[in-house]
Amino acid sequence: MSRGWLIGGWVAAIAAAAGARIWTALAGPLMWGYDAWGHVAYALFLDLYRGVPWADQGWSYFHPPLHYLFGWVLAQFGSGEVLMRGLPLLASAASLATAALAGILVRRVAPSQPGLALLGFTAVALLPVHLFMSAMPGNELTETLLVAAAVTVFIANESSARPTRMTAAGVGALLGLALLTKFSGLIPWVAATASLALRPFLAGPWRESAGRAFARAAVMGIVALAIASPYYVRNLVAFGSPFQLSRDFPLVTQVEIDQPPGSRGWIDYLTISPRLFTDPNPLAPHMLHSVWGTVYLNVWADSYRESDVARALEAEREERRSSSVMALLGLGPAALALAGALLAVRDVIRGRRRAAYVPLLLLSVLVIGAFAVFAWRVPIWSALKASYLFGLSLPYAVFIARAAEFLGCRRSWWQRVAAPAVVGVAGLVATVVAAPGVVLPIRAHAPATGAVHFYFGEYPEARRIYGRLANGSAYPVPWIENLAAVDLADGNPNRARRLYARAVALARSTGRSDPQRAGRLAVATALDGDLETARRLLDTAVGEHPLPELLANRGAIRAALGDLAGAEADLNAGLMLSSAMVPAWRTLAVVREARGEGAKAARARERAAREACRVPRGYPYGVGTGEVLEWGVGRRWLLRFEEGVLRPALPVYYRRACGRLGSEAG
Repeated sequence: MSRGWLIGGWVAAIAAAAGARIWTALAGPLMWGYDAWGHVAYALFLDLYRGVPWADQGWSYFHPPLHYLFGWVLAQFGSGEVLMRGLPLLASAASLATAALAGILVRRVAPSQPGLALLGFTAVALLPVHLFMSAMPGNELTETLLVAAAVTVFIANESSARPTRMTAAGVGALLGLALLTKFSGLIPWVAATASLALRPFLAGPWRESAGRAFARAAVMGIVALAIASPYYVRNLVAFGSPFQLSRDFPLVTQVEIDQPPGSRGWIDYLTISPRLFTDPNPLAPHMLHSVWGTVYLNVWADSYRESDVARALEAEREERRSSSVMALLGLGPAALALAGALLAVRDVIRGRRRAAYVPLLLLSVLVIGAFAVFAWRVPIWSALKASYLFGLSLPYAVFIARAAEFLGCRRSWWQRVAAPAVVGVAGLVATVVAAPGVVLPIRAHAPATGAVHFYFGEYPEARRIYGRLANGSAYPVPWIENLAAVDLADGNPNRARRLYARAVALARSTGRSDPQRAGRLAVATALDGDLETARRLLDTAVGEHPLPELLANRGAIRAALGDLAGAEADLNAGLMLSSAMVPAWRTLAVVREARGEGAKAARARERAAREACRVPRGYPYGVGTGEVLEWGVGRRWLLRFEEGVLRPALPVYYRRACGRLGSEAG
């Protein structure tokens, strides 16, 4: 390949890869992605409480915190749009950087053929799973980049004449950061350690003394542990396991129970139906019971979306044709990668390129093996996401390059151009399909978008989201309640009261109960100035369900009515059940001050300051979005009675409470 063609190829590949990602991140629908709300809620938790959540507090809260620190930085701009667009841009940058590392690694393996580096970059940068995951806010691509960097540096070190412990320490640092992003960062660490363990036993120039190999393995492991161990030790102390997953807790357990197929047999690992090319419905029997067929399809088409049955079926109806086309186009690159892996095995046996191929082959076996075990232990359809195989990004690129190198030595011109043509055509079509509005229509923003706007006080935007959903839903109660919460936060308690009353009536007519529903109506009623009616609503609600926030809110209303003894009794009872209610402590301080109990009031203020600066356990108050549910803004309102006025405790109150209340208590 001439220099001019090579430069032109790089320009075209980078333009296509970067352009598709930027277009999707900036023009595509917001908050669509695997567990998108859970990932964003994690960043909001960091912003709200300045601490790392625990595995049992939310949907994605079992993940280590590194990726979400980037989300916390974006949250400091105070804009939901910046956070929701910024996280996909971050994922896009990580994906492109991973593809760049793939090109660098291929160039190291085959330095005499620079065109192969372009092929390796293109294979990863325009791989559909990399394209559609780049539009999502999750942590997968952040970890993928850290793993790719660790593997690239490791291979560079082990390829040199005298590998150094200092570089091994750098590899350990990258692996430690990967472990602080996802648990699966353990897999490349094992692959690198196993590669070093094999060096003393492989004959040929790559052979090395056990002492030197062990020293580098030890340095790498010590550095990785030093970086990652604080998080995992915390898990071990709290849960008895360093790798605590949210699936062990009731909310996630129930979601998984509801997902098919519910069990796995060995036949699921052996069956691949040709129907996946004509009927790419991930819930069809030929997909539910085909582990490798399902994950193959998901490499080439976004067949899951929200891991939600109804939405997946909707996506399948809209995108059946494009999914089938991409699945067919993917056969060529997949065959090249498999052939390249077999050629790499042959090279290792013959003593060639062991520094690169041994760790890459070990990494491939471990990633695929771990995925197979995970699919067995979690036998649900959403566990077969191709993003769980992102650790194969570098091996995929290198093995495709190896197959292309083999074909490039053939006499026939079509064999020499086969690999670039197959990868290029599949990548070009994938780029067009992945760009929203080009082939596939642009969907509306996801419902969780409203929760993010609500958190940042962007009420008109949240109102538009929830209004659209309330008007188009068969069961509009949750969306009506969200509209009510927006109005309440925006200073329109009368309208909020009417909406909450409508939600209560609709829910009652369909036989759906929620012990908090009357409490939300009582909060709006109190803020609308009708304190007696609000108190009576809470009397009934507390009589049925004496929840801590219901008791705290009745205490605040009693304080506003001048019933100081009753207020103190309710507040004490609520705080006995849940001491994390910062507004309740503040209201209790006001009540005690009014009763002439200055010392007790001071203690209540000090307790409020301590609780405001402490990361809560259990489902936290103050996020404004309920437990972990994307439709639940304002689910657990807490009233605060200060300076003779009742006010709702909005997210901004909790964000500022630690510093403000701490200075007051001091």
